[in-house]
Amino acid sequence: MTETSARAYPLGYQAIRNIAMVTNPKAGHGIAQKAAETAAATFADAGVGVINVQGSSSEQSRSLIREVIADERIDALVVVGGDGMVNLALQEQAQTGLPLGIIPAGTGNDHAREYNLPIGDAAAAAKVVIDGFYVGTDLGRISEHDGAGPASSPTGTQHWFGTVMCSGFDSLVSDRVNSMRWPHGKNRYNVAIVREFFRFHSLPFVIELDDGRVLDGPITLAAFGNTKSYGGGMKMCPNADHADGLLDITVIGRASRRRAALAFAGVFKGTHIKEPEVSTYRAKSATVRYVGPPRTMNAYADGDFMAPLPVTVEVVQAAGKYLVPRP
Repeated sequence: MTETSARAYPLGYQAIRNIAMVTNPKAGHGIAQKAAETAAATFADAGVGVINVQGSSSEQSRSLIREVIADERIDALVVVGGDGMVNLALQEQAQTGLPLGIIPAGTGNDHAREYNLPIGDAAAAAKVVIDGFYVGTDLGRISEHDGAGPASSPTGTQHWFGTVMCSGFDSLVSDRVNSMRWPHGKNRYNVAIVREFFRFHSLPFVIELDDGRVLDGPITLAAFGNTKSYGGGMKMCPNADHADGLLDITVIGRASRRRAALAFAGVFKGTHIKEPEVSTYRAKSATVRYVGPPRTMNAYADGDFMAPLPVTVEVVQAAGKYLVPRP
């Protein structure tokens, strides 16, 4: 690490005496509640004080998180749940300097994969928090626009994310999942993929990169990665680095169903970027527009809905601070 990067991405130790622990008891099909109990017991054994944060809605949870972040007695904010719960915490914790700890208890756990956190072992994850070693990281930030046309501009409404923002086929699948009542669990996502795949065709997008490059043409999907993976280990942006001040952008262009299937077959290993339909770029920011027939095209990040297109997505250097295992 160079002297410049060491200053940009600080690392060190935080004494952990009191934490605020926010839990989504429904995450991981109920796994989070048990993980929270195990983590709380581990914190108690270590003499760490715990303030439990659990709102009745996302808005109330954010309000409570905001309150504990402002409390100088709190040494870290700890999330028990999946990537969606981490995302909710990031909306308040980003750029505050308060370390964020994660007890992975979701279905995807891509933040945990990125930072080598114990998955399926809440006590071990709690011990990482207690140890207090932190690293500075980049975060992604999405800005909503005030209209759909090329003259639209950011409204000031922004959303943070830690892993990957995507739009195109993936966002259509997520839209379908959110509208389905059956089946339950992971099978709902699998059914949505199949249904969407057989009716899918490439979508007209315009993606303007901050260096002046313009990607204009039909695409299957576009992913903007602060980290490598999303969706439970799909390495859509396999070369992404959370501490380089850049987004890794993966675009799957126009593809037949067969060619698209071949590209998707390699996403868990990251080999899809070798397919001819796949292009990769790096940029600090990009404006993403859907320019096809009128319809709502959404952007998702950390597995959750963020905003309808168009949006501007950017990397914010060293906006994050995570508690991670010692190197």
